[in-house]
Amino acid sequence: MNPEKQQSVFLRDYMAEYRTLLANKRTFLSYMRTALSVIVAGMAFIKFFDHPVTQVLGWVFLPVGLAIILEGIFTYNRISRMIKAEQARALDRDERHAQGSST
Repeated sequence: MNPEKQQSVFLRDYMAEYRTLLANKRTFLSYMRTALSVIVAGMAFIKFFDHPVTQVLGWVFLPVGLAIILEGIFTYNRISRMIKAEQARALDRDERHAQGSST
């Protein structure tokens, strides 16, 4: 393979991996933003409204917000592990390919 083309492919693959990592982080932050909004809304319902239905709704929002936080953490970790595993497989493939072409 042409060395310039090989370098271009390497850079493109590296940038694709980096975009995937950044997308995972953005998704995690979206989970956190949503959870914080739900928790703050629940606290506002509890603190500022006196109607019993609104109070109950506020108390429901609190554990829902915590569940969203936990889901965000688990999703982020799961996707991060998948990305790292794929990077390891790709590195192993590249090493085997380099060894095969050098002999």
